[in-house]
This record gives sequence, C-alpha cells and structure tokens, in this order.
Amino acid sequence: MKLDGKTNEELLEMIRAIEDDPINKGEGIHLYSPKARKKLDAISQQITHNLAMKRAAEGRPVVADGYSGRRANRRR
Repeated sequence: MKLDGKTNEELLEMIRAIEDDPINKGEGIHLYSPKARKKLDAISQQITHNLAMKRAAEGRPVVADGYSGRRANRRR
C-alpha cells in the first residue's frame, strides 16, 4: 500500500473505508482483523509524518526523539 504523497484527507478516507468494510471486522476483543489493524497503523503513522512535515515547512518543527527521560525524583 503506497501512502507517500497522499494528503491527510485522502488518508482519512482510507481509514473510514477500512473501518466500514465488514470484511475487516475482528473477533473477540479486537474491533478489526490483524490485516486491517496493520493497515490502520500504517495510515496513522503516515498522517503523523505529514503533520510533522507541515510543521517543519512552517518553520516550527517539533522534536520527535521519543522519551527524553524522567528528570524529577530519580534514584541515585
């Protein structure tokens, strides 16, 4: 599934299509099948990437290095 170059609106439409398709319904505690969950995760990551690129283009990037560590109440 190629997600590069798609806008967030197109990606949201893809999410809605996956969620509305009865084939993608999961069993048990999961709402969606494993294949559908994998697709939804990839689309969500692409949306996050698009938002980060938009912020960077506007000159206000957000560092996404992950967890920076807990500074308060640390053990010695």
